Amino acid sequence: MNLALILDVLLIILLLATIIYAMVLHRRLAMLRSEKEGLETFLERMNQATAKADASLKGIRQTAEQAQALLNDPMMKAQALRDELLFLIERADGSAERLAGTTSGKAREEPAAPQAPARKPARRAAPAAAPQPESGGEDGARSQAERDLMNALRNVR
Repeated sequence: MNLALILDVLLIILLLATIIYAMVLHRRLAMLRSEKEGLETFLERMNQATAKADASLKGIRQTAEQAQALLNDPMMKAQALRDELLFLIERADGSAERLAGTTSGKAREEPAAPQAPARKPARRAAPAAAPQPESGGEDGARSQAERDLMNALRNVR
């Protein structure tokens, strides 16, 4: 009997512990159920915010692509113009150097052999509508203009 009584008391204690544990578990489950509604509203709001952020990112991407398309065409044109200007500058440098060589060669030749009389008859054959200045004035103006051109080209470099 002693053994049966001890086993019955032990069983009662274990059953009481189980009942207490079930009550605590029931309270926790009730709290989770009440918080479940709040959690669901939180998740809905989070999904809405995520959808808005996704839509905003799509809009930003589209805007960036449009801006790139708008800027790409003028940039290509600017690069083409830059390349063309570089080509023209190179040609102008070459022409200026040849011109400088030609004018310096003419300046050396003029004192040795005057060419003014040879030019006058050719100019007289030109139409009378466009009067030609004297050869000395033209050479002086031309050489000054050439010097100005050469100085401007050197300054560009």
